[in-house]
Amino acid sequence: MFPDRGGIVDVRNFGAFADDGVDDTEAIQAALDAHPNGNRVIYLPPGEYEVSNTLRWPIGAEEGESQKRTILQGAGVLHSVIRVPDGTSAFSGREPKAVIWTGAMPANRLRNAVRDLKIAVGAENPAAVGLQFNASNQGCVRNVVIEAEADSGVTGLDLGYTDEIGSLFVQNLAVKGFEYGISTKWPLNSITFENVVLRDQRRLGWWNYHQMVFLRGLVSYNWVPAIYNERDSWGAMTVMDSQIIGLEPNNADPGIANQRQMYYRNVEVAGYNRAIENSDRNRSQGNWIGAAHLIEDTSHRNVVSQFRHLDESTFAAAGEVRHLPVKETPIVPWGDPNLEWVNILDFGADATGETNSSGALQRAIDSGAHTVYLPGGARFRFDGEVQIRGPVRRIIGLEGSCHSESGATWRLVDGQHPEGLEDAPEVVIERLENWKALRGGELELVVQSESARTLVVSSAIGFRVLGMGRGDIFLEDYCGHLELQNPGQSAWCRQITCRRKGSKIRNCGGNLWILGMRAERTGTLIETLDGGVTDATGIFVYSNQGWVDEEPAFFIRNSSAVLSGISERNFNRRPVSLWFRETQGGETRELKSPAWVYLSK
Repeated sequence: MFPDRGGIVDVRNFGAFADDGVDDTEAIQAALDAHPNGNRVIYLPPGEYEVSNTLRWPIGAEEGESQKRTILQGAGVLHSVIRVPDGTSAFSGREPKAVIWTGAMPANRLRNAVRDLKIAVGAENPAAVGLQFNASNQGCVRNVVIEAEADSGVTGLDLGYTDEIGSLFVQNLAVKGFEYGISTKWPLNSITFENVVLRDQRRLGWWNYHQMVFLRGLVSYNWVPAIYNERDSWGAMTVMDSQIIGLEPNNADPGIANQRQMYYRNVEVAGYNRAIENSDRNRSQGNWIGAAHLIEDTSHRNVVSQFRHLDESTFAAAGEVRHLPVKETPIVPWGDPNLEWVNILDFGADATGETNSSGALQRAIDSGAHTVYLPGGARFRFDGEVQIRGPVRRIIGLEGSCHSESGATWRLVDGQHPEGLEDAPEVVIERLENWKALRGGELELVVQSESARTLVVSSAIGFRVLGMGRGDIFLEDYCGHLELQNPGQSAWCRQITCRRKGSKIRNCGGNLWILGMRAERTGTLIETLDGGVTDATGIFVYSNQGWVDEEPAFFIRNSSAVLSGISERNFNRRPVSLWFRETQGGETRELKSPAWVYLSK
């Protein structure tokens, strides 16, 4: 549910009505086509919508406007359903055909998203692919169920139908049925997953070829292998906190068929005669027979530890590896949008973006409302300072955009509300694009956490978050940069993309946990300084603009870092030349060769 004045594109206004037995394909397509590259939410109210052909992301007047900044949004997986009826002719052929298709290469599909809905494929639709999804830098599939009737459908979530997919975030996904549950392919640009359920696939639960996959929280119930990481590719996977259950104990297939490179942490495999089959013909590490609980391991065991005097080592030889505890991102109540939300336009904001709306935002925050929203279809300019204070718990752009001409800082502060209203314990900033920062790499919108309260920044692009307080920080589906400046402050990042030149992430004495990071352009990826602890799983370096000699990809000074699943793609013959520079107690050591897993100290 969204506010009436939120700029939401409701499919009912284009003739798509749920549960009426009428084909809704043309009406939903018309809603999609109405705002190409529009940063708009295409909303499916509760009910079931029948489609007989592919729903395609819109084509703009120019190529640069096509198949991006489009968000298909339902009311929840139990409420909004897109259904392909039994025996639909468009999905009965031999060539795979998507129910939803979101654009092809190149990597220019910014901010696409599919959220809070179910895709259901009826019987006798052998060619159906539930969702062919593509997004770049920031975009997501969140809270989605994709299912097919028995013997129907090819692939549930297809992330391999075109090259240059990612970076993007998939969270809270369930796929039931199909020949393949998930497909990830091609060498660019890395994909992060969290909380995935696979069930009842006919050939493979997950097929990876070439892609960098960072995965936490897979649960698979299958008769077939849950994961196939194919050889003759650059593909590599990190898998953690997962359960893989075979439903046929005498099945000869392994639970995980790995022919390339994998990192495991807290992975349980049961119900297969062979839990894991490692068959890289170059450096096989053998198989796991029967059930397995992998506390921590790699298929290739290239653990490098500068100050442990270890070269090619195992985790056991390295001794205890300390990982940061994982905190889940808090769920902040949505509230009634028509009763508890306020529109920034009602406080004097300029929807054209020509004048500064920071004052309007401050007045909206100080109104006592729980949520301040920026309606879709508007563009806002923010310069100067805003204080986030009092009971406001969410600042949400309904997929709209903003920018700054002279720099903007939003300060999360405690106890500063002019009327003394109590501060909300958590504050979410979400669904916003700072388009000038993306275009030029400058004028990021700075969010300063000076508070003891929790800060969540989600589905946002063009921001810089500074940790200057004591409260926890959570970043999800985030394109921007991060700096922890206050010792002891903690941050948990789920899919973070860093694109500007120079240092990307700096941890000065804090606790930093990352699941999935992609970085491009030159500059140190992660600096861990002055007693900081960094625990990062899944790091992809796209160094195609050439690397600066003697500039380390990772810099560690009197701190601790565990960096797992590090990979690089470079096509201009100027790859990273210095990977690690580590200083402990006045002694500095450097490592110029890449390491799949790096343990400091």
